[in-house]
Amino acid sequence: MWLGMALVLSTAAPLQAQTSLGSQRVGTSAGTFLKIPLDARGTAMGGAIAALVHGPASLFVNPAGLGIENERALLLCGVDYITGIPAGGAAVALPFAPIRGALGFALSGIYSEMDETDEYHPLGTGRRFSYNVWTATLGASRALTDKLSFGLAVKAYREGMATEIGGPAATSWLLDAGAVYFVGYRDARIGIAINNFGPDLRPAGRFESRRTDAQIRYSSFSPPTLFRVGFGIDPWRSARWATYVSGEIGHVADNQESFRFGGEVCFDNTLTLRGGYDAGADALKMHGGVGLRVGLGRGFAELDYAYSAGGYFGDVQRWSLTLPW
Repeated sequence: MWLGMALVLSTAAPLQAQTSLGSQRVGTSAGTFLKIPLDARGTAMGGAIAALVHGPASLFVNPAGLGIENERALLLCGVDYITGIPAGGAAVALPFAPIRGALGFALSGIYSEMDETDEYHPLGTGRRFSYNVWTATLGASRALTDKLSFGLAVKAYREGMATEIGGPAATSWLLDAGAVYFVGYRDARIGIAINNFGPDLRPAGRFESRRTDAQIRYSSFSPPTLFRVGFGIDPWRSARWATYVSGEIGHVADNQESFRFGGEVCFDNTLTLRGGYDAGADALKMHGGVGLRVGLGRGFAELDYAYSAGGYFGDVQRWSLTLPW
């Protein structure tokens, strides 16, 4: 059943972007912000986290992980992205006994400002404008059996492109779905998720051509739909040490398939070191990070940091703070 589901979804995901630029489909999807990882733990492991994610971070990766650890938690995360562009998000997870799972809500966004220029004012017109994207996600997960969990999330999407000076805005909705299956050996898990599935994104209104004075409707492009299959396992554990390794294959609508892998080593359930590699990335291939976990009230507070080597684009840093509530 799982193999059949994987084959169906893997063939369905690329249907929205058939244009080929060389051997790839780069630049044929909109909503690029949706491809920026927000969670520091998952990024530090190279993005291979679909099978291991749990708690509120699941709303950014695989909603099936919402209720796996039965957590009542708040997640705050921030990203110092390329060229210093800030991005971030917040999410909450709440166990919900009637569905044998959990509910969750998340907000995320990115914001950047720049000077307006045109062909007559290459150094600037004196006006500034912004580019911003905001998403609001509502998700739920349910344990179908003691080994299988399923999750679903719906997100509202809004992208503003220089709206301060008359630019357009695009609004839409998108769907995430996923499942996590526990194999029953050394905490091994298989995770399957499809992210950002939905209608094409098109800015509202029309563009007025300065050359012909014609009113031109903006073009529509597919969202960056991503299908991912991951595997994680605890290969070795002792009284004070625990390890996890994971691998993931991803198929995104506007690029070729990618393979990611990573791992983490935890000492005394307190200090964790992580590393990962994204073989399909042109930049930001190498990732690493550290995590600190301490008791707080009835649960645990976790502070995670991730570093991504960006080469010519500059390094990217992420942090995440998880608090029980």
